[in-house]
Amino acid sequence: MTDPRSAGLVASLPQTVFIEALHRLSPIYFVEPFRNLHHPLHSWSTLLNGLKRVEEIFDDFVQKLLTITRYRTSAGHSLDLAEFTHLLDCARSMGNGPLAHDIWNSMSDSGVIPDGQCYNHYMEALVWDHCYTGEEAYRLRILPRHYYKRRQEDRNIGWQGYGTAKQSVRKMVLKLFNEMLDNGHPADERSYINVMLASARVGHGPGIRHVLKNVYNVDVDALKQEPDNSKIPPPTPHEPWSALYPTENLLFAIAHAFGTNNDIPGAVRTIEFISASYNIAIPPRVWYEIFERAYVLCRFNTTGTTHAEQANTIGSVSMQLVQSIFETMTSEPFNVQPTIQMRRSMINISIDMGSLEDCKSHLTAAYDLLSQTRQKQERARAVVLRCLRPILDTTEEQKKQGQKADPSLFQSPILAEAIQAYDILRLEVYQQVYLLGRILFVTVRVPHWKDTSDKSWFYQERPKMLEEWRDFLPARKRIFYDENTGIMDMQGRTGFKDRVWGFANYGRHIPVRRMTNHKTLFKPTEHEAWTQEGKWNDLLKRYPWLDTTLAPIDRLFNFQRPNSPEFLNMLEKLRDNWVEYPEDHPQSSARNPHGGFYGKLAALGLLKSKERGIFLLDHESWI
Repeated sequence: MTDPRSAGLVASLPQTVFIEALHRLSPIYFVEPFRNLHHPLHSWSTLLNGLKRVEEIFDDFVQKLLTITRYRTSAGHSLDLAEFTHLLDCARSMGNGPLAHDIWNSMSDSGVIPDGQCYNHYMEALVWDHCYTGEEAYRLRILPRHYYKRRQEDRNIGWQGYGTAKQSVRKMVLKLFNEMLDNGHPADERSYINVMLASARVGHGPGIRHVLKNVYNVDVDALKQEPDNSKIPPPTPHEPWSALYPTENLLFAIAHAFGTNNDIPGAVRTIEFISASYNIAIPPRVWYEIFERAYVLCRFNTTGTTHAEQANTIGSVSMQLVQSIFETMTSEPFNVQPTIQMRRSMINISIDMGSLEDCKSHLTAAYDLLSQTRQKQERARAVVLRCLRPILDTTEEQKKQGQKADPSLFQSPILAEAIQAYDILRLEVYQQVYLLGRILFVTVRVPHWKDTSDKSWFYQERPKMLEEWRDFLPARKRIFYDENTGIMDMQGRTGFKDRVWGFANYGRHIPVRRMTNHKTLFKPTEHEAWTQEGKWNDLLKRYPWLDTTLAPIDRLFNFQRPNSPEFLNMLEKLRDNWVEYPEDHPQSSARNPHGGFYGKLAALGLLKSKERGIFLLDHESWI
């Protein structure tokens, strides 16, 4: 539909058909799976490895939507409520406040009256503004320093989303909420969730409790004092068909609101009570949120600053509590499958508690999960090939007869669906390999364990670990033993110029765990295999006429992009510890002494799309 040749077709579609086609381009399908997978990835890693950052994925998606709507409006059609609602839903999916503002203002200018769904989308976009991307995704906890940073009018990189104090997101959301009610649109569960999360963003605990008490008759303070549910007043008996009946979305909001406000006991107790009272199963994503927030609160900051002292005391929980949450969620009756990011957190706790055996157990479980994901990826690739084979055979026959290959054959919905599923699994494998590498980088450098002697660790366990996981270790890294032993150089297989996911060995190797078989010392647990890039390149050699820029098969060949000379030149500027910018530059030492690493990346233009982006607006409206 974005092809200029389709402009006439898009313009001539009946309104009902056009709306149905537009709704098929849903952010739930095209944006949110990638957003969730990018959450534990550092933007720096995706830049180095040539992947599209999630902001770029969002930009591409929304640009296509706007191109389609432009075809429509250029033919004299005006955008109506359905189109604006869908665009607001897109802004909501990535927490893009600036885009939501633009769409909302454009609705007003066009005389379109928003409904309750529009209000909910807009409020959610404001509440989650910049909360899914970059460093800001890890700065949601309520602390004095965080509140101060977000109250500034001109905020640094990493604090540019929702505001506090005079720029309070809670004030904005309450204004919209009251406006929605005044216009005759009743509030539903989503509306109250947005109000509750807006209160959480500014640390307004009474606002969170007020929503739960008034809408559901859930007294959080009473719940924390009384463990017996039978002694607590029953919640409001909403009917299952009611728009206010609680769902897993409310449970997630409670976990997030109380977790970011340093109250894990309140989150767990409230979720348990609502789940039991309304017979709602606690889904994995709620457990993941509880675990992540509890893990953040158990970490100890050793920098010695005032901010560190506050972070170590406000809402702090023990590592044993985090272990207890992990054991509860992974056992009966919940049986939640831990992610590798959760295994990473548990390994960090094992390191802090000095348990090598627990660490190795979590490492093994993490690798088993990676192996399962790889198997899913291979099955998804086989489905893509089954969809692709008849098309390739037909076009091959056309080429033999001297005809031009028909590109429309590749516009198959079934093929596009298969490539989408494969693309998501491909990114998931990349994410899991990346996380395993980060885990092992920390683990092999641990100086001591409590359950293993130093001698055993230095001369038996660590060398074995270095060989067993060598495919995931950095290409060059030094490990200090002690004064009597000295320094040992690691020789892994990953690195900037010769990394497994890079282009130097673009072809024939995937990282695997190596195990001893008592005959030869170590061997891979899996047979050497081609990377996905190598397999698709091999297909391209068999069909050299294949146009790799043609959608949707372009996604098969563009998962990673080679680093350009301009990009490599910019990297040279980051090799030193200090980068000096012109005095009038926003990231200069005079204007931004605490810009940090993200500030350097932004100053060099490494966090921007090549063209004017939607996610990082250039102070110009896209509507």
